[in-house]
Amino acid sequence: MAHTPHILPPAAGARLTALDPCELGRPIHALDSLFQLTQQDLDHALAAAFPGRVGAPVRLGGVSHGRTNPIETTLRWATHRSGGGRSAFAIERSALTALLARRYGSTDWELGARCVPPLETATEQRLAAQLGQLLSQALMRRIGGPIDGGADGEAPTLAFEQSLPLTRCPISGPTMFLWAQVLAGSAPLGLLVFALDSDTLATALRQLAPARRQSAVRASDSASLRRALPLRLDVRLAQKTLPLGELLGLKPGDVLPISLDTATVRVQDNPVLKALVVENKGRLCLTNLQEV
Repeated sequence: MAHTPHILPPAAGARLTALDPCELGRPIHALDSLFQLTQQDLDHALAAAFPGRVGAPVRLGGVSHGRTNPIETTLRWATHRSGGGRSAFAIERSALTALLARRYGSTDWELGARCVPPLETATEQRLAAQLGQLLSQALMRRIGGPIDGGADGEAPTLAFEQSLPLTRCPISGPTMFLWAQVLAGSAPLGLLVFALDSDTLATALRQLAPARRQSAVRASDSASLRRALPLRLDVRLAQKTLPLGELLGLKPGDVLPISLDTATVRVQDNPVLKALVVENKGRLCLTNLQEV
């Protein structure tokens, strides 16, 4: 029987998908089902904004997701904030001008996707901003609720941040991209793209994580943990500033006068408590503990 080597040649290794450490232990594989529902939400939002009065109905192709921006050219991005996370929206001008032609009742509005004007107009920018707000709200409604016992279907507040000039993706750090082809019937018009930062993606992933039972952690277990987990407390009683000359002149037996008033209690060099220093039966003690 032929022996199969365990070491792959470089050409075969290049075809493998790199492991993203940001995705370890997270239900990334379940995003497909979530984004299928997202596509339905976006389709409904598009249909409401562009009812089928003229030509073929507007809809989206399949929603895809990945860590790489599917559009290499610069786009006009609009950024939004929801809860603790940020998202961004952009649409290719071919799709935008086609939708603009449809809004104005053109009988050949798909021509807008084939004949994009060289200069961007303020009307395009306004339509892109309206689409960004409408579709981003639909997206956040799907991936943002219900969370942590929130009401079913409750959407987080989506705040517009800014509309940027032509640029690459404005979201920094680990980013998840969602994109879909805007279709007129079966004719492709152009891509629309969402960029989600790590906090917004974490919000979506919390929906997909297995539900935890409230009874999983009992009070007795919590008490045992409190008793079994030792923490070292370091207390800084006093600080004193000396000129360099006096410091270099210190000799064994010298006395440095200090004043004991308050002390800082630290855990792993992080201040957690303030306390008064008192004397009790010949021993120094801390009292009147307060959180920092």
